[in-house]
Amino acid sequence: MKALLLTFAALTVFSGSLLAQNMPPVYEWEVGLNGGLSVITRPLGPAIGYQGTRTNVVHDYSARITHYFTEHWSLTFDLGDRKWETFGDWTPYTTYGQQMKTYQVSFLEASNAITESFEFNYTLPFYTRFHTFNRSNLYAGVMLGLVTTMNDGSINYIRDKNFADSGNVSSYHYGYGIGLSYGIQLGYTYYIIPRLGFNVELAMRYAGVGTHNSQYGGENANFHLLYFPETVGIKWRF
Repeated sequence: MKALLLTFAALTVFSGSLLAQNMPPVYEWEVGLNGGLSVITRPLGPAIGYQGTRTNVVHDYSARITHYFTEHWSLTFDLGDRKWETFGDWTPYTTYGQQMKTYQVSFLEASNAITESFEFNYTLPFYTRFHTFNRSNLYAGVMLGLVTTMNDGSINYIRDKNFADSGNVSSYHYGYGIGLSYGIQLGYTYYIIPRLGFNVELAMRYAGVGTHNSQYGGENANFHLLYFPETVGIKWRF
């Protein structure tokens, strides 16, 4: 009888050990850094001549902290930064009506567009074969937050030696401002070890900004645009 009890106890401990090994670790928090590229649309709202006709690709950076309520639902705080600038071609004239050569004019909407936002995501987790840990996550969700634009509101002018009286704009800087930003995102994270993972994310964002811009009677004081961050990064769970 004693041998039977000892055998039963040993089997219980062994089966419990196997079960513990097959249960993945639970991580409720995650921090990460992302970096990549972003493009923007022309800023609608200002006078047509100050919107530009084309954009460029700029760097996009963010730092994040995520809390997982369950394996499927999470909330992320994201602090990001990027530059917003568009370009156009103007053919300026001197004060005497003489035509000058065509110049590229830049419109700097924000030297730094800083976002402070919250992302609410639904996650599909994938596990290793023996369910020892969460190997990867595919997630999608929505974002809402604030955007703060840093800029000096200055105007630079063309100085052409052939036309001493030329005072045409070569670059126009919007004033600093604040507004709302919201959008959607789709991402994938692959964990090479239980705590460390690599992340890829595609997003579409909308921003509506009111600036402190007194140039031309404040005609260009408000604008809204879309921007599209495409980033990669690292994540650490705890």
